Amino acid sequence: MKNTISLLAFLFPSCILLFCTGSISETNKMEGTQKSGSPQNGIVVLELFTSQGCSSCPPADRLLGKYSNEENVIALSYHVDYWDRLGWKDPFSNAAFSQRQKDYAAIFKLNNIYTPEIVINGEKEMVGSDAGMISKTIKKAGQQVSTEHININTVKVDDNTATINYTIQGGENNSNLNIALIQIATTTSIKAGENGGLKLTNYNVVRSFKTIPSVTDGTNTASIDLIPGTEKKDYSIVAFLQNSQTHKISAAAKSAL
Repeated sequence: MKNTISLLAFLFPSCILLFCTGSISETNKMEGTQKSGSPQNGIVVLELFTSQGCSSCPPADRLLGKYSNEENVIALSYHVDYWDRLGWKDPFSNAAFSQRQKDYAAIFKLNNIYTPEIVINGEKEMVGSDAGMISKTIKKAGQQVSTEHININTVKVDDNTATINYTIQGGENNSNLNIALIQIATTTSIKAGENGGLKLTNYNVVRSFKTIPSVTDGTNTASIDLIPGTEKKDYSIVAFLQNSQTHKISAAAKSAL
């Protein structure tokens, strides 16, 4: 099941119609250790568009949680903001994430955006709770070979900023570098809206996100804002290369703070 909202709703708010139906290489530096995957053993980037205000989303959130600890998967949860006006304001929602979903909708030639939606390696989209289709797509995507590689060498935390030292190999001229700060798990008591009365746990919630356009091969640094009061153990950094035209994701890395 999914909840959809017409793209026209963003242009004509008074005409909103909701239909409530409810390979890549990895650096994974966790607990002080770092390991690199090979292009033949590619990982898969999952991008879930969700909302605490959507009654169809909790099953997709739980499914993403199951994949969040998979060695060959990097899972990201973007909380969109277009459900906020329907009774519950999602504390993790961001208009930029709604825009990212609209950008994907244009690539996939979709008439509507909806939750829960999952995008896999920037190439395939489907209902975020469709466990069978997601499993099948992950298996196929993980067999792809990529000539691009990204490695997170170090992450330095200073006040409310994380500085990432990274290396790119085999990068294409039209590749953008996306960097995300993710909160590994967080539980919220929902007070109103479609999920009112429930206690929901969300996984790998994107709290900060930035894009560096047209990156090239070599070693460089980038910074991303942290959430005030961040406990390092509760967060990770994800970096991934994405084609600026096709949105295909070709390389990714993950690191602890």
